[in-house]
This record gives sequence, C-alpha cells and structure tokens, in this order.
Amino acid sequence: MCGIIAIVSFKNHEHNLFRLDEMAKMIMHRGPDDEGYALFDLQSDNYKIFYGKDTPQNVIDFQLRYAPKVKYQYPSECFTVGLAHRRLSIVDPTAAGHQPMCDETGRFWITHNGEVYNFKEIRKELINRGYKFNSNTDTEVILKSYIEWGEDCQSKFNGMWAFVIWDNYEKRLWISRDRFGVKPLYYMFDEDFLIVCSEIKSIIPIHELTPNLQEIYSYFVDGPSEAHKETLFNRIYRFPSGCSATYSLRSKSESLVFDKYWELDHPSKENSFSIKRLKEYTDEYLYLLRDAVKIRLYADVKVSCALSGGLDSSSITYLAYQILKEQGKSTDALMTVSNVYKDKDYSHCDESKFIDHIVNKLNIINYRSEPDLDGLSQKNNAGLWYYESCYDYLPFSGLNTFEICKRNNIKVNLDGQGADEILAGYPRYWMNYFATQPVSIDFLLSLFNAPIKIKKKIKYVLKIGKIRNTELLYENIFKNMDGVCHSVRHNKNKITLRTINQELHHSVEANLKDRLRKVDFYSMFSSIESRQPFMDYRLISFLNEVPSTYKMKNGWTKYLARMAFKDKLPDNIVWRKDKLGWPQPTNELLSGEFGLKACDSIKKSIFMRDVFGGISDKNLNSLKKYPRYFFRLYNVVSHYGIFFNKIN
Repeated sequence: MCGIIAIVSFKNHEHNLFRLDEMAKMIMHRGPDDEGYALFDLQSDNYKIFYGKDTPQNVIDFQLRYAPKVKYQYPSECFTVGLAHRRLSIVDPTAAGHQPMCDETGRFWITHNGEVYNFKEIRKELINRGYKFNSNTDTEVILKSYIEWGEDCQSKFNGMWAFVIWDNYEKRLWISRDRFGVKPLYYMFDEDFLIVCSEIKSIIPIHELTPNLQEIYSYFVDGPSEAHKETLFNRIYRFPSGCSATYSLRSKSESLVFDKYWELDHPSKENSFSIKRLKEYTDEYLYLLRDAVKIRLYADVKVSCALSGGLDSSSITYLAYQILKEQGKSTDALMTVSNVYKDKDYSHCDESKFIDHIVNKLNIINYRSEPDLDGLSQKNNAGLWYYESCYDYLPFSGLNTFEICKRNNIKVNLDGQGADEILAGYPRYWMNYFATQPVSIDFLLSLFNAPIKIKKKIKYVLKIGKIRNTELLYENIFKNMDGVCHSVRHNKNKITLRTINQELHHSVEANLKDRLRKVDFYSMFSSIESRQPFMDYRLISFLNEVPSTYKMKNGWTKYLARMAFKDKLPDNIVWRKDKLGWPQPTNELLSGEFGLKACDSIKKSIFMRDVFGGISDKNLNSLKKYPRYFFRLYNVVSHYGIFFNKIN
C-alpha cells in the first residue's frame, strides 16, 4: 500500500521534474515510512537516485544499487523521466524494500503500489530458473518476473497492484493495474508531459486542475462511477483495470498503447437446482475463500479483520482463526475492529450484538469505537480531499474503522468487500430474480421470505423494478440546470432487466469498482493497507460460473455462502436478513444542525451560483427526502471549493 508517480517530460524539463518531490509530498499519507526518487536521461543510460526527508537512515546506508546517497535536488543535467515512491512498509520492512527499485544491472526500474499475495510461489520458481534476490519483497518478484516473462508476467500475479516499470536501455515505460482495479491509478497525457500516479492531487504542483462539468452532471444523475474513463477533472483519466500500457520514448508515440490482459468471462447460463451440485459448489467455495484468506494473512506487521456483524466479515474472521490454529500460531494475534453506535438516538445503526456473537464464539480480541459526529463538515472536506471524487453520503463510518486500526498500531486489515457483488447479497437483485423467473413454488417461497417490504415486492413481481428518483430531480429541483437535465432525460426510468448472473457480472465490472475505490480511500486516510479476500480472481471466476439458482434460493440472498457456513457460524449470523453494512444515521443528521449548515453551505456556494445559477430553499428541503441526492449535491459543492480554490 504505497503511492507511486511516473512522469515523462516532453519539454520544459526543469519545470516538471524539479517538483517531483513536491508531487510525492501530496501523497505522503499513502507511504509515511520511506520515500525515493529516480531520474533518467533519454540520450544515455545515465540516471540519478535521491532520498527525501522521510527516507530512513538505514536506507541511505544500504549498499545496493538502488539505495540513494543524495537528498533530492534537481541536478544540472537534463533528465526526461522521473519515478517517485512513497512506501508503507508491510512486507520486508527493511532497507532492501526501498523504491524505486532496480535489478542488478540498473536497466529495469520499478515503482509499485499494492501486494502480490502469491509472490512466494513465484519467487521459488524464479530461483529455480537461476534468479537471485536482494530482498523478501513482492516488488522484487514483480520486477524479475517481468525480466523473465515480459508482459505475460501479470497473468501469474494474484493480488492488487498498480506499478510502472522503466526500461532504461529501450527507453520504454510499462504500466500495469490489477484485474479489478483495487489499487487506484490515473494518467494525464498532453503536449507537455505524461503522468501516471496513484492520486490525482500529486499533479497539482505542476498542473492547474479544472472541473469536468459533464462528468459532474453524470455524477448527479447516477452517482460516482469508477467504471468511467473520465474523472471530475479535465484531461485526467482513470487507468483501466485489467489492463497494461506501454509508452516508448524512442518512437515518441502520441498516446499510451493499452492492452486488455484480463476480463471476466460471460456468466454461466441458468440451470436447475440439485443437492449434489450444491455440495460440490459449497466445497469449492470454501476451499477458494479459505486460500484467499490464507495468502492475505501474510505480513511482517500486525493484521486485523474488519468485523461488522454480517456473514461476509464473520466468514473471513472465522477462516483466519482456523488458519492460524492449523499453522500452530496463537489466535491471540487475531485482532478484529468494529464500528458501532452506542448512542440511543442512533441505536438502529448498531451491530454490537452480532459482533459479540462472533467475538465470544472464537474468543478473539475486538477493538470497537463509535464515530465522532462532531465537526462533520470539516471531516467530510478532509475525506473529499483524500477521495478526490464525490460519494453519496458522509464517510465517517468507514473512516472510523481504519482509525481504530491506526490507534492500535495495526497496519493491515482484511475486509469483506466484494461479497455482495459476487454472491447476490443486495436486496436490489430481487428485481432481476422476479423479472426473469416463471411463477413456481420456489418463486412464491422467495416472495414470502424476501427481506424487502411488501410494496417493493409487488413492484418487483410486476416487473416494474427500481424507479429512479432522477425524475424528481428533473421536474422539481434541477430543471434550470441544463447539463443535469440532459443527463436525466437520457437516463431517467431506464430499467435493464437482466438475469441475476448477468446483473452480478455487470456489478463486478462497474459498481464494485466504486466500493473498492472507497475502501482504498478509507484505509489510506489512516495509512492502513486493506485486503479483500473476496476479490481473489480465482474465487470471482468460479462464482461467475455458478448458476444463480445457487446464489438466491427460497428468499435467501447469498444462499451458497450461507450453506457453506451454516455449521460453522451462529445461526443468527448465517441467516440474517437485516445486515446494515457501514450504516450511518443519515435522516437524523439531515434533520438536525448538520442539515441546516449543509443547506446554508449549498445556497452560498460559488459552484451553485456560477455553474447552476443557485437553488431555492424549497428545492433543498424537497431534496432532503432523498438523502442520496442531497449528499451528492452537498459533496460536489464542497469538492468544487476544495480542488478549484472556490471557497465561499
């Protein structure tokens, strides 16, 4: 879990590369343990490496080729390419893990963010092929895998990553991002420079950010989307997941050349249910999930599990506990962290009793805390600065989880993100079930047991589906906002009836990326590495092939997962219908002091005045009935002020 920057300066070298350390400083929260820089000359094999103020002395004293001896300064020579790295030390926290890292010849250099969980197995294979290693890091394994197998190496990796490799002989950049986009990566390409970076804010020292209004309009209508190439900033783009790209300075290409190295196959076709197949599927599911947890437990620092009280986090915690026991390790080392609400006014958001069931059953350590709801506007602004996009709510519940980790000196946390998207865990998937199923006994049982209100059940049975609230926005609130109106006219009441597996496939390709980006932001806010066992590509590929009749059955979402753990976890965890996720008391906040201040902030904002021409008290009060849309407006107003220096 680190921060990376790669920059190619096409002209005005001094202006761009002189500020490489300033660019890295913008993302120091991603890597407070170490920093490093490397500059390269286009006309020769010459390079220089530097340290910064956060580089430990043992790195400077280190004797390997990539250990810097000089503090960062722009040299008199003219360099074209720069690499920068901010490190959060997780695996091999010694000086040998310093980046940018190079091979023994000094030809290949890497700056890397993330973790390759199966690096030990690949390392053994490379050793058998004659390679020697200077560290115990996954970064060095990535670099030497590239030397051995070229671009095909990425197909061997199981993990989350974003990295740039520079070939100083061929003058060529190679960039790769993990299959699902767990690790963020952005790029900018114009006549002045090519920049690849973990966070957009690192560009600020050398380039003024400007708003992408059309993407802002899309956000109002459909919410945030990490599946979009466009960001909220003009000319800055998301590097696509499951892709690599090359740029050759010798050929002076006018753009990055992308290659899609992995994508999820089309989902399985539906078929009938059988007990025999259910047993086979549950066995394979348990095997894959267990191994996904096992390889993510490896770290040279403290590891915890996020425990929310639901099936997903409880499953991970249970498997981690069993793995440690089988390895002969003390289960006292298994820590869990939980976000709770003890205030009586917010008790409907509290999951404590379910958390207690798991903690007591396994006799494990649990750190829990309530979110601090004071100063929400300031905390939200800080969140937006780190997140760089906008969300549909306030982020304090998620942030609090990782703040608990930080307070207890935990650096790695496992969580259950991705399970709902691959196992049909959300109630909204009932639309797809009811809309594509014939009337049968199973259908009627599902209707009776479905954890949704009767009014919604009727809509789903009648194949009406989810009614978008965008019509309200268009007709009553944003009718004078032309950009929003255009987007709403195009999208309102748009219902796509897919089978469950088709919808799950779509969720993995689109919706899940938003959740993964949020988790990265939550964790990096506190300099914590978050790992998601459910995002193991082997598990996702397997579940993509499992017919949906094993995922939703007799009114139960996540049927396969529930059956897999029915004899392992307490029944009131396995058969819950009311899981809350990362809850927050939204309605209470909007009806109180925060709601009043938020309305006042929106009305007075320069963004609303300059871009949308203002908004009335009546429309704001109407919008409070639809919290998601209210927070979209509030957050984009705040985001505009923070990033474009338009503070009221």
